[in-house]
Amino acid sequence: MHHKHKYDIIVILAVVGFGISLYLAITHYLGLSVPCDLTHGCEVVLNSRYATLFGLPLSVWGSAYFVSVIISALLANHYQVWRKILTIILSFGALSALILLSIQFFVLKKVCQYCLAVDLTNILLFIFDINIERKDFH
Repeated sequence: MHHKHKYDIIVILAVVGFGISLYLAITHYLGLSVPCDLTHGCEVVLNSRYATLFGLPLSVWGSAYFVSVIISALLANHYQVWRKILTIILSFGALSALILLSIQFFVLKKVCQYCLAVDLTNILLFIFDINIERKDFH
């Protein structure tokens, strides 16, 4: 697979993460409950004190994060410096995802299926990016 297409896959995965984050942000501001048939812990997680940062829901931060990933990945197709910037952004995202997963599993002891999907997408994006970078050096 051509190197450029790998960044396109990162864009596609980031669009998925953006869609989930945007859905959660919209439901938050509309005051709607999200269906939570798989994990049954969404309301607890989404209404916990850990669900906001600087007064904004994490879903808003997540939406902005995924937009930055999409833009960076598109630019990484053409500019080496953006590959490094993308790796830094995805490192931050993966670390945040691990922290948020730990809070869900060990502090709240409830899991939000949407949050889980976003966190796993973040970790997958980071692993995929590191794999791309490792292959660049061989």
